Amino acid sequence: MLEFRNVTVKRGKFTLSNINFQLEDGYLLGILGKNGAGKTTLLNSMMERHSNYTGNIFYQGIDIQKEPEWFLEKCAYIADDNRFFYKKTAMENMELLGGFYEKMDKEKFKTYMDEMKLSCGQQISAMSRGQFIRFQIAFARAHCARLYLLDEATAGMDPVFRRDFYNILRQILAEEATILMTTHIQSDIDRNMDYICRLEQGKMVSFGENFGEEGYHE
Repeated sequence: MLEFRNVTVKRGKFTLSNINFQLEDGYLLGILGKNGAGKTTLLNSMMERHSNYTGNIFYQGIDIQKEPEWFLEKCAYIADDNRFFYKKTAMENMELLGGFYEKMDKEKFKTYMDEMKLSCGQQISAMSRGQFIRFQIAFARAHCARLYLLDEATAGMDPVFRRDFYNILRQILAEEATILMTTHIQSDIDRNMDYICRLEQGKMVSFGENFGEEGYHE
C-alpha cells in the first residue's frame, strides 16, 4: 500500500498542500489537473532523497524518508527528463546502471525490450520520446520495480501502441505493483484508470474510484 499522510511540499512560490490518500497494491491511479496544479511535484516528492516535504509518505507500511535506499530499489520514475547515459546504447545503460539494483536481470531486460519493440543496441539519444519512455519501462521491469511513477508517459505516443502499452501496464499491475500516472488524455482516463486523484492549484480536490465515462466516486 502507498499512503500519503498530511503531505505538504514547497517549491519556491508554489505549495502542494495537505495531500492525503491510500492506494492498495495492484491499481493504477491517474493524477489529473491543469499545468501547474502540482502533479509532477507530487511524483517528485517521492523520488528526492532529501525532499523538503512535511508529513509522511508510507510504502508497504515503511516511512520512505527513513528507508530511502530500500524505497528507491522498489520504485521507478518514468519521465522525459529521467537521467540516463544518452550517448550510450540501451544495453550499455542497463550494464552501467543495473548494478545499483539488487534484482536487475539482463535476460529479463532483453525480453522486455523485445516486448516494447525496441533494440538493445539503439543509442538513447537516437530514441524518439515514445521509445525513451518504453525503454524506461523495460529497465524498471528488469529490476523488479513495484511502484511506477509515470509523468505524462503516453503524450505523443502512437495510438495503436498506446493500447498495447496499457496492456503491458496491466501485466505489471497483475504482479502486485502499483502505478501512479499523470495524463491529460481523456480516453486514457476513461478506459484505464482505476482511481483518480484530481489536483487544483496545489490542493487535492478529489480522490476516488474511476467509473469511466460515468465519472468517479469519492
